[in-house]
Amino acid sequence: MNLPTQIETFERPKGRRSVVVILIAMTLVAVCLLFFISLSYFKSLDREAAETQLSLYQRSLNDTFDRHQHLPFVLAQDAVVLGALNSSDPAVLNERLASVASAANLEAIYLMDTHGSVVSASNYNQPQSFVGQNYGFRPYFKEALSGRRGNYFGVGATTGRPGYFVSEPVRDAQGTVRGIVTIKLDMSELQLSWEDGVEDVMAINKDGIVVLASNRKWLYKSTKNLAPEKVEEIIESKQFRSVSTEPLLWKNEGENSVDIEGKSYIHAETKADHLDWQVHYLLSDGRALERALLTTVVFGSAIFLLMGIAAYLRSIRIQAALNSSQSDRALLLKTNGELEMAHAELAQSSKLAALGQLSASVVHELGQPISAFRNYLAAEEMSIPNKTTPTMKKLNGVVDRMENITKQLRFFTKPGGQKVEKVNLSEVISGALDLVQHDIELAKVNLKLEPKSQNVTVFGNRLRLEQVVVNLIKNSLSSLHEAAADRLFISLDETNQEAVVSVRDNGLGIGDRDLKQLQEPFHTTRASGDGMGLGLSISAAIIKEHNGRFSAANVSDGGAIFQVHLPIAELPDGDKK
Repeated sequence: MNLPTQIETFERPKGRRSVVVILIAMTLVAVCLLFFISLSYFKSLDREAAETQLSLYQRSLNDTFDRHQHLPFVLAQDAVVLGALNSSDPAVLNERLASVASAANLEAIYLMDTHGSVVSASNYNQPQSFVGQNYGFRPYFKEALSGRRGNYFGVGATTGRPGYFVSEPVRDAQGTVRGIVTIKLDMSELQLSWEDGVEDVMAINKDGIVVLASNRKWLYKSTKNLAPEKVEEIIESKQFRSVSTEPLLWKNEGENSVDIEGKSYIHAETKADHLDWQVHYLLSDGRALERALLTTVVFGSAIFLLMGIAAYLRSIRIQAALNSSQSDRALLLKTNGELEMAHAELAQSSKLAALGQLSASVVHELGQPISAFRNYLAAEEMSIPNKTTPTMKKLNGVVDRMENITKQLRFFTKPGGQKVEKVNLSEVISGALDLVQHDIELAKVNLKLEPKSQNVTVFGNRLRLEQVVVNLIKNSLSSLHEAAADRLFISLDETNQEAVVSVRDNGLGIGDRDLKQLQEPFHTTRASGDGMGLGLSISAAIIKEHNGRFSAANVSDGGAIFQVHLPIAELPDGDKK
């Protein structure tokens, strides 16, 4: 009757929780989308900035290379240079080359013969003079000797400083190459300027070797695997002197991303005008990540705040509506419960009323015949001294069963109101044991009393309470008999202002039946003729009259326990022990 109302009561909170979960999930999705969109946006800004900065570094490098490209050609046409190759005294040319190098801000200008030996140099008067040195192993010498201009980058074989070398063949009137004039531009200043900057930039030659870098640790490392013959060529030309061309851990992660030595960068590259160099600009992608996280935190917090406010306002409206309907629902549930209880009590009362009428009729009709039957049997036994036949024993058993049935039925014929007084439950248990002592001895049951409390009193009718204990003991005796068991425990305790009488056995137990089913009138598991199934029903009615409660349960090690809970009647302080 009230099932739909109960379902509605439990379903609505689940609905509210699902709405909250959906809102949170949508907010998290929005925040994640915001993070990835902002990260992509800031990375695009960084790529644009990288492209802009890269063009500046490319222009600076090209300007450095272009600044003196014409000078070797001009010097190769100078008659003084050609004359120095034919003269044994190059003093005049030394002074001339020193003056030009100083004016052009070059590290060195020098003239070599066709064998690669320096015959004249601008640094003739310096400790690391090139005069007398032989650079015939350098590629720029070999290029010029073949009649072409030579361009070359390498670490100076004499000074140990990196430089850009430009060579030009010196020809006589017949066009024969008589010598090589070379300029060296010191690249260490450009290297230092890159190192002093806050940006990451590098230049890589056509062999994949880092020749200039803002990070000195990257210098002269290879970004790709070099063939053995290329390594041999580099060593032979002394391009990087004793510096090892060990690999640089370089990994492309996308079109504009690269990982160098375990660190991710936004990457932009372009080609220089000389030497087939590639200029690379690197921007840490941590900047984009930091800005994306900051944006996500700021706007995500705003989104969460707005969603929280919206959810709070919505919850207020829902709570107001819920409170309005909840009071009606609570009243409906209460009324529904009261109706069900009244219905159950009415059904039980009707059943007991019918049972009372039936009991009165049966007791009235059977009382006198049973008494007469008992008297006839007694007279017959007296007429035959010291002799009892099997038939008479059976007839006595039948009479006992009939009297037991009428005793149980007689309960329903008595008026409900009886004398109520303070009753000591220890005395109630003792009185009940006196009544069933013969049955306990006959069943050979091992009885154990566990009276934890001795002076426990309740308000009630002693005889009726004794009847409850007797019924419980007989119920246990029957269970012990069927299970061929022999242990019975009776205890008295008090807890939470309640007296608790417990009757426990190791018999069959109550199985899967509940207490409500056990208390139904005429419900029994005994064989036909052993009982009518009224004991627990009568006991439950008596306990209810005494404002108590009844409980029953299976015991883990076998058997069942029945407990009677009754409110304690407080004694005066002088009576308490």
